[in-house]
Amino acid sequence: MKVKVMDNTVKVYGMKPVKGRGAKLYCGGGRVYLDFLAGVAVNALGYNDPDINSAVISQVKKYIHTSRLFYSGPQEKLAKLITENSFGKMVYFVNSGAEANEVAIKLARKWGVLNKKGANRIITFKNSFHGRTMTTLTATGQKKFHNLLNPKMPGFVYAKYNDIKDVKSKIGKKTAAVLIEPVQAEGGVYVPSKKFLKELQKLCKLKKVLLIVDEVFTGMGRTGYLFAHQGFGIKPDIMTLGKGLGGGLPLSAVVVSPALSRVFKPGDHGTTMGGNPAACAAGAVVIKKVKKIVNKVRKNGDYFISELKKIKSPFIKEIRGKGLLVGVEVKGDASKVVEKAFKRNLIINCAKPNIIRMVPPLIVTKKEIDKAVGILKEIL
Repeated sequence: MKVKVMDNTVKVYGMKPVKGRGAKLYCGGGRVYLDFLAGVAVNALGYNDPDINSAVISQVKKYIHTSRLFYSGPQEKLAKLITENSFGKMVYFVNSGAEANEVAIKLARKWGVLNKKGANRIITFKNSFHGRTMTTLTATGQKKFHNLLNPKMPGFVYAKYNDIKDVKSKIGKKTAAVLIEPVQAEGGVYVPSKKFLKELQKLCKLKKVLLIVDEVFTGMGRTGYLFAHQGFGIKPDIMTLGKGLGGGLPLSAVVVSPALSRVFKPGDHGTTMGGNPAACAAGAVVIKKVKKIVNKVRKNGDYFISELKKIKSPFIKEIRGKGLLVGVEVKGDASKVVEKAFKRNLIINCAKPNIIRMVPPLIVTKKEIDKAVGILKEIL
């Protein structure tokens, strides 16, 4: 009797990697794939980065896990790096992007109880994506995910993205926070205007509402800045990080401003595995190395988008993105393009049925970008 050991929640690509290096994945039979998915934006420094490998191996030889009840050198080092390079005063380490957003929501609601007469509503945005737990799926502004929820978690209001007038119409005395992605990555790679985000920050301050930026996808250099909100010139109260933070290991974080650093008290939140020392050791390497290449990410991102725009095809509706977070909206079924690209040894994916999304490792070269564009040109 054949036993199925994998779940059926994912449509799996038809290959099994045996090793990876840089932006490439190798499988049996000598086939080599150019990976423009990068573990869904997790492998920021590509595969087999020697510095990440060295940091993880060194920590594993000391200890892998002790629990949050003890001080951890790797946690302290990473927290210091994050706060030195952001608005933050304190960092809570957890395991996934969804968990980080859960913590941010919990923190905002406790702050509302203490400072705003019990305000607990969170404004999120239509077409957003914040995770797959019951709370973060409710926070996600896409009806297709809400079909799984019965009942939905209360306290969320959905505003139009990039529309300050709509936000103003929905913000009120019971609003504790606004939760926004600086770029809607899972929703289809939608980039807001700098004016909108600046006006949103101003509105939050005026209404005494917390501004939370979900940088699970856009953080760690993905848009050409260490944190995407920096490129828009705003400063949030809370930031969530994930994906690329752990260099391939499960790790996420909630970064809070000085004013919020004392909201949580012992017992208000807990995590058994959060801030794993080996993952934090990798995270410190990621931040140090990504800081050095963000300018290159911006340049390569601009180059990638400009080369894609040279493709003359009636199937292309729009090309958009920021840094190395790129979306191509097509007229028709994007999954067919993904399938044809895979047959040509290029790994990409769909953000929506009609949107191709590409998030190559940040260390991708122009030569590799040219190769990917050439494959897409053949298909489109």
